[in-house]
Amino acid sequence: MEPSHEQLKSELILNELKKRQRTKEVVDVEEERVKVVFFTCGESQYAFYGTDIREILPSFDISWVPGLPDYLPGLINVRGDIESVIDLRYFLGEEKVNHGKHLIAMAVRGDFHSGVMIDSIEDVIDIPLSTIHPPLATLNGAARDLVIGGIEYGGKTISLLDVGKMATLITV
Repeated sequence: MEPSHEQLKSELILNELKKRQRTKEVVDVEEERVKVVFFTCGESQYAFYGTDIREILPSFDISWVPGLPDYLPGLINVRGDIESVIDLRYFLGEEKVNHGKHLIAMAVRGDFHSGVMIDSIEDVIDIPLSTIHPPLATLNGAARDLVIGGIEYGGKTISLLDVGKMATLITV
């Protein structure tokens, strides 16, 4: 029995579709994500890349050391390691507060490691890398030196701070 003209036509179409399906490139649309730590310092919210924050410590007694610059209120002992503490408010233009109820974010980038005084942790989340946009052109003041981008979070634009830039501002 010979196949009918319609059967041959159907087989040709099916074979062509199978061929196209095999040659289709599979594109992975999984977007790169980064961990971000949202926190408050003074009256504003900010963020650090999660890779730059080793841990968050509860309020510590900061040992004052004479002769340190204003942005270094002193040193802390973290499990036997002596670490400096940076008052981030100094660089952000926030009003200095002397109360001792600060969290300490242990920041690490390359050879730089130091505690950074913050008021509270708001959230730690993974976000798509593409959602980080360049810093606002209207940004001014001391914070401009530290901000590397902005992130929409909770209906507001949150400034993403760079630990590496902060390290370059520290001169002891």
